Amino acid sequence: MVAPRLSPLTLALLAVSCGPTAGPAPAALAPAAVAIPPAPPLETPARATGAPAVDPSSPLSLPAAASPPATWIEPPLAEHQRTQAHRNLFREHQEVALGEHVAIVAAKGDLAGAAGGAGPGVFAVHEKLGVAGPLRLPARSTWVGVAGPPNDALYAATAEGALHRAAGVHDALKPDGFAPRGSVAGATAWDAAGGLVAAAAGERVSVSADEGQTFTSAVVAAGKRVRAVLVRPDGVLAAVVEAPARGQRPGAPDTFLSLDRGQTWKRSAFQPLAVERAGSWIWNGDATCPAVLSRDGQQWTRAASPDLLHGRPPLDMALYLSTAIRASAAGSFRSAVAPPAPEPPPRGAAAAGREPPCKSDDEFGMGGVVGGIMGAYGAACEGALCLLQAAPPQPPPTRTWIATFGDGICDPARVPPGGACAAHLTRPPTFAVVDQLASAVTPVAAPEGCPRPVSLHNAAGVGVLVCDGGGGSAALFVRGAKGAWHAEGSQAIPAEALGPIAAAPDGTLLLAGPTLPASAPRREPLQALVRSPLPLGAAQAWRRIAVPDGVAAAPAPGGAALLATSPAASAGGRLDLALDRPGHPVLALARDVEVHQNLTRMEVRDDGRVRFRALPKPAPAVQGRPTPAPPGPREARWLALTHGGELVPEAPSAPADGQRRLGPAGR
Repeated sequence: MVAPRLSPLTLALLAVSCGPTAGPAPAALAPAAVAIPPAPPLETPARATGAPAVDPSSPLSLPAAASPPATWIEPPLAEHQRTQAHRNLFREHQEVALGEHVAIVAAKGDLAGAAGGAGPGVFAVHEKLGVAGPLRLPARSTWVGVAGPPNDALYAATAEGALHRAAGVHDALKPDGFAPRGSVAGATAWDAAGGLVAAAAGERVSVSADEGQTFTSAVVAAGKRVRAVLVRPDGVLAAVVEAPARGQRPGAPDTFLSLDRGQTWKRSAFQPLAVERAGSWIWNGDATCPAVLSRDGQQWTRAASPDLLHGRPPLDMALYLSTAIRASAAGSFRSAVAPPAPEPPPRGAAAAGREPPCKSDDEFGMGGVVGGIMGAYGAACEGALCLLQAAPPQPPPTRTWIATFGDGICDPARVPPGGACAAHLTRPPTFAVVDQLASAVTPVAAPEGCPRPVSLHNAAGVGVLVCDGGGGSAALFVRGAKGAWHAEGSQAIPAEALGPIAAAPDGTLLLAGPTLPASAPRREPLQALVRSPLPLGAAQAWRRIAVPDGVAAAPAPGGAALLATSPAASAGGRLDLALDRPGHPVLALARDVEVHQNLTRMEVRDDGRVRFRALPKPAPAVQGRPTPAPPGPREARWLALTHGGELVPEAPSAPADGQRRLGPAGR
């Protein structure tokens, strides 16, 4: 066997392991600045007695790990299933009801289909409580509404006209949370706001002011069927009735208004082409030529700016699933009472008569200059130093993943100018377990002890939540598809500094730490957090590593980390490689590897071989001549590291049919 050439000075700076911090409170942690202690002794690979000599030109493989794969590992999705990975399961959902503090969101079309079909179901977004769902609606529900301040009671009506009521969001999650109330036979349209519930059936509108127990009805327009009924929180109602056809053309619908809770109706002086309700606005829905029913319930104004409505974020925007920690300022949302109905129109701003088609200026011109300055052709790094700019390969998607909703809340008074709302949370966002094949979403609360989540990562079926632990530390929490969050201690590294996650096939995880650009005048030690493939919640699962002259770190089986360093004096032209294993001395793998190309990624294959993705260096610029434009994209290729410490083109290998990698080599 050919042992790597060892330089005591170089190897003494290869890597150090900082033990896990599981016990002390965050305030007791050391600051994030890393003090490098003397390096532990290093080992060189030893050949077993009687074993044949190793060919120096053969690919280098990492030693096999004795630990079995983690029990929480989920296999990656099959190739034909990956189109479903991380898709937006709420893409077809829209706001169907809005109260003072809650919005009900369901799929477009049939509400009953949304509740019992293939989608995630009907959800509620509550400003104070966050996302909850799926709601347990009565069978054959065709409408959901919200009415009754201050509790925002939920209502559901069936195709038969039976009305049910849940006292709040929590009750709506229970199988028997919706209690039967009254009914309106033949009801085809419903609405609710404030303390009223209204239903349209034939030429009549029935209104309840006692939480749906009893209804009083009145004819809106004799002989004309009511198509829709709209209820404003202050008790003003609007009804849209069908007009008789004119020959082969249907007649334009008419709008009627009621100021006495539906007891009497009067035809509106303004007849919009369309009418809808958005919170406390009853309007024509046209942002270009708006017409809004004013506070007096009779006049329509064109002076109300749609920016008052659209400038407030809707609550349903929080339903988008991602791994980003998102939040909005408290009190900024659109609701049933905000923005309020506008004042009566000033002189000349009233809308009257039948609304003509909106005339708008279609000529938006494409003036202006669109362009930019392209950066000069050339590399911003050299050789091994390019690894500092590389993101680790993403773990392949699995059936379940942990996501977060965008329903976090911050106090706007505490957010400094230009600051991020998510950095000043008064309520953390709601998280979710997402089953991508079943299209199922289960909301879960943020873990206790994490008032400010910073980032969320997924690998092999486990979610890793990084929280601000205070004092420049990161508190770590993990969970799988089942069970609860598990606290796994804190590490003396800023939570905001931790980057993407990488995984080895056995469940070893690595969170990359902060890196300075290759052009930085002084290189700080490369930092990373490594998790051994232990059961979730293990106190000693994580450890912090700090690598002087480090350029890359990748997870390796057995809780190990593959560390690449490049001596500062080599300017990226040399590469050293070592293996940092928990409970063992650092193992030197290769030293003084010559680097002739720009290395853009380091990986450990499933078979333990180490490889690098390389990009040919651009031609150097000639002094006095303009830098030529690149002839085309430079083609990257993979290089294998040999036992003799050389980077050679990787031999092509075709994986067997159906074989899929789990870990960094799978990308």
